[in-house]
Amino acid sequence: MKTFEELVEDGNGCAVILAGSESDQFHVDKIIKALGIYGIPSEVRIVSAHKQPEKLINILAEYDRMKGPLVYIAAAGGTDALSGTSSFHSHRPTITCPPDHYNPSGTNNPLGSSNAYVGRPENAVRFIAQIFSQFNPAFREKILETVDQKIKDLEASDKAIKERGC
Repeated sequence: MKTFEELVEDGNGCAVILAGSESDQFHVDKIIKALGIYGIPSEVRIVSAHKQPEKLINILAEYDRMKGPLVYIAAAGGTDALSGTSSFHSHRPTITCPPDHYNPSGTNNPLGSSNAYVGRPENAVRFIAQIFSQFNPAFREKILETVDQKIKDLEASDKAIKERGC
C-alpha cells in the first residue's frame, strides 16, 4: 500500500482535512465519505490554529514539501482561524468547510488569506474534484457522471409525479 506522500506525488490529487478539534469528527466523517465518492485520497489532522499555531505551520510545511496536487479542507467551527492561517502560510488552496456551515467566520479572513468557503461537505469535495479535473480525466468523468445521474433522477421524479396526477 502506498504512503500518503506517494499518493500525492502520483499527481492524481489528494486532500488533507484539517480539523480544529476532535469534536469536529462527525463533520470530518461527512467529508471523508464525499471524498470517497470521487476517489480522492485523504488524510486527517487535528490541530488548533488558536492553541497550536506552530504545529499548524509545521504540518503545512510537511505537506507543502510534497510534489503533486493537494488541497486543504479546513473543518473548524466557532471563530475559525484554521482556514485563514492555513491559506496564508501555504501555497496550496484551502477550502473552508466548517461543521456549523453557516458560520461566516471563514469568510472574513484578512488580506492574504485566500481560502474559498463552501458550506456543505459534498459541495466542497465536488469543488476539489473540479480543481483536479483539469489534469486528471477521471475526476472530469466522475463529475459528468454525477451530473447525468442527477438529471436522470429529476426526470424520473417528474415522470412519477405526472403519473400520479399531481
